[in-house]
Amino acid sequence: MVPEQTQNNAPLLAVFMAAYNHEKYVAQAIESILMQQTNFRFVLFLGEDCSKDKTRAICLEYERKYPDILKVICTKENNIRQNADNLWRACHESGAKYLAMLEADDYWTDPHKLQKQVDFLEANSDFSFCFTAIDVVDETGGQQVNKKHTRKFDNDVLTIEDFILAYVSLAHWATIVMRNIMPYPMPEFYYRAFSGDVFTTIVLADKGKVKYFPEVSAIYRNHAGGWTKTKNTITKSNDKLMELYRNLDEYFGFKYHKLFSQRFLANAKVQLIFGAKDLKGIARLKHYFRVFPEYLKYLDKVNLKEMIYYHVVLFAPFLLRFFKEPVEE
Repeated sequence: MVPEQTQNNAPLLAVFMAAYNHEKYVAQAIESILMQQTNFRFVLFLGEDCSKDKTRAICLEYERKYPDILKVICTKENNIRQNADNLWRACHESGAKYLAMLEADDYWTDPHKLQKQVDFLEANSDFSFCFTAIDVVDETGGQQVNKKHTRKFDNDVLTIEDFILAYVSLAHWATIVMRNIMPYPMPEFYYRAFSGDVFTTIVLADKGKVKYFPEVSAIYRNHAGGWTKTKNTITKSNDKLMELYRNLDEYFGFKYHKLFSQRFLANAKVQLIFGAKDLKGIARLKHYFRVFPEYLKYLDKVNLKEMIYYHVVLFAPFLLRFFKEPVEE
């Protein structure tokens, strides 16, 4: 099918890509966009955030070769917030009906990705976005690490409940094609968010249903030793996610408060047990008094067995052989 064209010869779809120190990967990412076979016009807005390597030179060379497709937006100094804002503004002002997302170190593998996903959204106006499965490789691209981002769902149609209750984003950034309906300017808390894809997918899921395609359309490059892999930043990321969920709860006027409360409770449980890993003595006690009130705050009712179990895990693990992990009712 031929999609309904936009007015004033605007592209039907805009691709959002941020790049910083991606000299080794950005060409492959761009090429994976250029290979897309579509019956509509699309553009790539590439935000280059004052890289210290040759990323900007590579991007500008591609822009010179493909001026009708690629628009490089450069920051004057390294500023991740400004770079993101530049890209959202460009997408908002482009007149594009749809947006696709791709990080500069990931890449698409299906040359029909955009066409398939746009065709679906054109035919299903009650869906706000769609996404696909993704494969994960190491930073060289030569070895598959795992399939943690390639999830199986009981249903291929998801709702905002699925996205709020999920511990991590269900839809990987590189696989999303969405309607161009995100708010601009973005709310202030977006720029402090640890996970832009969690924010984006939940906001979009508020505006319509979500379609999942099990076919792989993209590759996510997993960087061993990346900053999100350290124990300290994992703990901070959990705290940041809780902050984001609280801000989203308020942003929606608390209409999903019951769902967010379930998310807060689940997150507190994870933090209570796994956040205490490798902590001993006073450090573990401080962790307990920091997290346990959060756990109590969101309980609908006290589950005594569960509470005893958590205390045994934290303070008397040698007794675990006498206990079974409680099953949530």
